[in-house]
Amino acid sequence: MTEISLVPLADSDREQFIRDNQDAFNFSALEEFGLRDEHFEEDGKVISRDTIVRSIDEGAAYRIMQDGTAVGGLVIRTKYDSGDLELLFVSPAAHSKGIGYAAWCAVEEMHPEVTVWETFTPYFEKRNIHFYVNRCGFSIVEFYSEHHRAPHDEEGEMHEMFRFEKRLPSTPNAVREQIKRITYYEELMQRAELLLSEGSSPALTKLAEELASYYGSDAWKRDLAADEAGLLPDELRRGVLSEDGLYDLLAETDSLND
Repeated sequence: MTEISLVPLADSDREQFIRDNQDAFNFSALEEFGLRDEHFEEDGKVISRDTIVRSIDEGAAYRIMQDGTAVGGLVIRTKYDSGDLELLFVSPAAHSKGIGYAAWCAVEEMHPEVTVWETFTPYFEKRNIHFYVNRCGFSIVEFYSEHHRAPHDEEGEMHEMFRFEKRLPSTPNAVREQIKRITYYEELMQRAELLLSEGSSPALTKLAEELASYYGSDAWKRDLAADEAGLLPDELRRGVLSEDGLYDLLAETDSLND
């Protein structure tokens, strides 16, 4: 496999990282569309500076290094057993050398606790689609358009984007992260039940909203599946995985607020 290393992005390299990311995305768009500019976000760029800055600020950014030279970069976010690949780019001069694949393998090795990875790419990024599906083992699970908006995408920024997922087998590291998540939401549920006995309140509403989001998520389904598979310790409090218990709590909260 191609030898690379992932080095945390230094503040002094931040602006160059942004420019290199934009240049890599522009290269693919220009290959596909020439100078037609309807696919560019701002100032002739496929991906805006604001988009990249937001990803860097909210995630963990790394330079892809080879023989002491920066040949690309990536940004990831992880939480419990889930991960988001926010950005991954390879400098056009370094394409077709296995650098992107080596970088992705390094990410998976860095985060053995993550069993579900998610990423997005525009429909015209044929190189990326090939890379994610055929090289890295992702699957296309959704396509966003004006008829099928991404959740919370009020501005339509995700139009004509594919959503990819890669699911990996559970590991001891992943189960430990699931236990942390279950413990967190179990504590929320206990606090919500206490507040429920005292009547409606903004604090109760906020807790119910967070619990409802968890209850409707794939994460809750994975946690329930881990419980049913006997992967969780017997002493773990897991009332939040009781479908009836959590549903009843949310229903009672809604009735108080009506």
